[in-house]
Amino acid sequence: MLVAVALLALIGSAALVLVAGSAEWQKNQLQTLADSAALDSALKIGIGCNAGAASTVITEADTFLATQRTRTGALAIAAGTCAAPYHGTDTFAGGLSADYYYPYQAHQRQVEVVLTLALPISFGAAVGKTSTTVSRYAVAMALPGSTAAVTATTLSCTGGQVNVAGDIRTQNAITLGGGCAFYAHDGSAAGSFSGLGNVKVYADGQTWVNGGGLCSAGLNAGSSNAICADGYELSGHVAPSCAGGASQFLTAANATVNANPCAAGVGRPPVAPLSSTRPPDPNADPSAIATLQGTGGAACTPGGVYPNIVAGGTTWGTGQAPAPIKDASGFWHFKPSCYGYLTFASLAGGISNRQTGAELAPTTHFIKPTLPAVSIAGTLLVANLSAVDGVNTITGPAGWTLAASAPQAGEGWNQIWYRANNPGGITTAQWTVLPASKNVVAQMTEWSGVLAALPLDRTGTTTIGVASLNATVATAALAQAGELVITNDGFKIAGGQTFSRAAGWAGLVTDNANGFASEYRVDLPAAIASETVSTTQASLWSLAIASFKPAAATGGGVLDPGFYYFNGSGFAGGGGLCLNGGELLARDVTLEFVNQAGFSTGTCAPGGGASCAAATCQIGSDPTQALADTFFSWFAAPCSQDPSASPPDVSCLGASSWCPSGDRSCWNLLVWAAAANTGQIAIKGTTARHWLLGSLYWPGTCTDTVNGASTIDGTLTCGTLSISAAAGAGLAVGGDYGISTATVEAVLVE
Repeated sequence: MLVAVALLALIGSAALVLVAGSAEWQKNQLQTLADSAALDSALKIGIGCNAGAASTVITEADTFLATQRTRTGALAIAAGTCAAPYHGTDTFAGGLSADYYYPYQAHQRQVEVVLTLALPISFGAAVGKTSTTVSRYAVAMALPGSTAAVTATTLSCTGGQVNVAGDIRTQNAITLGGGCAFYAHDGSAAGSFSGLGNVKVYADGQTWVNGGGLCSAGLNAGSSNAICADGYELSGHVAPSCAGGASQFLTAANATVNANPCAAGVGRPPVAPLSSTRPPDPNADPSAIATLQGTGGAACTPGGVYPNIVAGGTTWGTGQAPAPIKDASGFWHFKPSCYGYLTFASLAGGISNRQTGAELAPTTHFIKPTLPAVSIAGTLLVANLSAVDGVNTITGPAGWTLAASAPQAGEGWNQIWYRANNPGGITTAQWTVLPASKNVVAQMTEWSGVLAALPLDRTGTTTIGVASLNATVATAALAQAGELVITNDGFKIAGGQTFSRAAGWAGLVTDNANGFASEYRVDLPAAIASETVSTTQASLWSLAIASFKPAAATGGGVLDPGFYYFNGSGFAGGGGLCLNGGELLARDVTLEFVNQAGFSTGTCAPGGGASCAAATCQIGSDPTQALADTFFSWFAAPCSQDPSASPPDVSCLGASSWCPSGDRSCWNLLVWAAAANTGQIAIKGTTARHWLLGSLYWPGTCTDTVNGASTIDGTLTCGTLSISAAAGAGLAVGGDYGISTATVEAVLVE
């Protein structure tokens, strides 16, 4: 009997040991299977959260399991929401059941797989239990979910509220100036979280709210002098610390799905240094090389020396590409190739002084002001005439129109004439003045960017018959900003006396001896234009002023689909892609920059030169606005989905793209610069705008002036990033559509 009892005990112990050992082995196998299924399904996570998206993700996980275990049931997906997840279930041979949850805890980028296995217990009847279960789960995050919207070694803001959809990660402490606020929004889309809006700073001791700073929760405006986050804010790798409640977890829903690294009882994790991993070189990708034209099928080289590219009488830059072709809408189309630089100065909007003729010395009867060179067709010609007192007739030439006329007895007669949309080839024109003995001085100028038909907007005159030291001439309110406002000043002063124009006005001529001067401006707002001029000796005055409307932007440059490479050849110290105030559109492109080549709204000089002041000056166009060339709008990388709500904006070619889906050398990659590149991204000036779809990787200096609806719908990675936002600016960086995942993988979260 004792032996029987002992044997029973030994058998039971052995059974328990076997069960425990088998269970541990099964748990390990189960965990591996859950991890693999979660990672595989995470790669199917797309943009937005709905029943269709949930079905795609859950079905992928179930299909993967079916390759590892024989399915005995059928996949069923219970209805859910983005807050209460969709739930899939299925069964497999060997007692395996699976549960799938998407999204996981309302996070659009995460999916959970739970596997449960029923195990029989040998000799279980002897111990009163015939089976047991083991369970394991895994949570995986899609590639875009592990990508920060803004990454920089050094990050600074110089003014305004800069709004970011997603995370911000920096190596050094973030600096604020001019009352600037950084706001990392949670990037929630379709009722779920696509990015949590966390801020991580590797350096210790980040100051989150400066004196007088504040955060306006959830808003794109109202924050100042602070770093704000819908998620958490964590600083430090030696002594990690969080921001507390003043500027983090600004939206209540975020805290329910976003674990606080500084919560009570939680060890504060150190912030990891920025990764040095870079996306692969697009110039080594056969798909990119295959798009190049003019290279004979070869990749581009950093030391390539290229000839000039000339079309339409304009030198556009240097490169191996064929000459650009102008379409019916006035846009010049460029082909993917190797370039030294491209500049679009000839496409710049706004009015500019093309040439100024020398003052015509005092002449009688037939007055012929001249230009230094022939005019080009379509520009505006302006002639200022200043006649001495006693002139009673001034007759203009055919095609010319009198804009403003100011006769003053005792002083003289000053007039402004113009010829709109001139036919070209003009260097002079003749006015007839009577009496024929009276002296007249004159000047002719040429202006580009002026409205071709009916350009004259406002005029004004001032005549003063009592000697005074100053006089003011003005128009009524201008119809629009950026008009050409030009004056003609008549006065009388003795030798040794001087004439002075008002600040901000550029001089065209100053002739004290003959009492003749002229000024202009092209930077005034839609308001009254006025100028006060003065002399050191009291004078009589005869003043005229006229304004002319700028032409609407009717053309620009377009980069046709493919790969573009810039090495700076042909432009000493700079080069690259330079707007020079023009407008540049693109669709389905990846751009690479090496050597000193930069990407600028200004010139091709290092750093982009002076801030852009032209009327257009934009990379891409707002897709909500109509364009002359409706086939293009965003400046877009190869991508599968377009942020625009509807046609005609179709920047993404999807399956028709030259870049194969999933190719990380080009997919959603807009700008890539070599590690040794010394050029800069320079989007500078109050008129500079950009609508970029895709991710930008730049090792050096980036300057981003965010005006209006300017947006980088993707990610921005820079060595040194300086950014500012104008009043009323919306989202500066971040979005679900253009995120390149070239440096990340789907990752296990739990």
